[in-house]
Amino acid sequence: MEPKKPSDIQKKILLSLMHNPLMNFNKLWNREGRSNKFAYHLKTLEKKGFVEKRKGRGYKLTLEGMKRVSYIESDNGENSQFPIMAVVVLIAKENKYLMIHRTKEPFHGYWGLPGGKLRANNYILEQAKESVKKETGLSCDLELKGLFSSKTYVNRMLAYNHQLFVVKAVNPKGTLIEKTRKGGNKWIKKGEVDKLRILPNIPLLVKIANGKKFSWIQADRIQKDSSIKIKMKD
Repeated sequence: MEPKKPSDIQKKILLSLMHNPLMNFNKLWNREGRSNKFAYHLKTLEKKGFVEKRKGRGYKLTLEGMKRVSYIESDNGENSQFPIMAVVVLIAKENKYLMIHRTKEPFHGYWGLPGGKLRANNYILEQAKESVKKETGLSCDLELKGLFSSKTYVNRMLAYNHQLFVVKAVNPKGTLIEKTRKGGNKWIKKGEVDKLRILPNIPLLVKIANGKKFSWIQADRIQKDSSIKIKMKD
């Protein structure tokens, strides 16, 4: 039998404690492999802050450990893959939208909208406020308008699954940051947005943001080499 890798041993410990909230050393070890090697990996998980020892009672997951196992499939121990949850913000001022010319991958060279990944410590509008301030220097009145769901296929292979919360922002205040590590910010007249090299889902995001009711749109993004097309889903 092929010996288990250190990561396999540590995953086994985490999976065991996922289903058994409190276990002593012998039950965790279950006489699989050398006890000193198993003890080393158990101690490693303690040092990482994933496992804690309760005096006289055994071992259990810490809060960080519980967060860690939420990304492990309980049936096979494989790391789970989740969609990218993010906010995207349409900032409007008079007859203009604030656009960002991306200078980073993915989608280098395309024009898009400000936004950011939804962090664990934020609600949706909290994240929108934080991302807008960080990326543009502005503060705005915000309203959640809908959801845009999109799988992106690159040369026929699934690369991304984005779940984007679409937020409308008005009454921008502050001094615009013209350039960040993500790209350059620029006010674009509404009628000229389509003339830019925009991501093909931008018109759909604008439609959601400007809608009178909360709406949800699903669409695949099909990327082949440097071109990207949109394919609506039912």
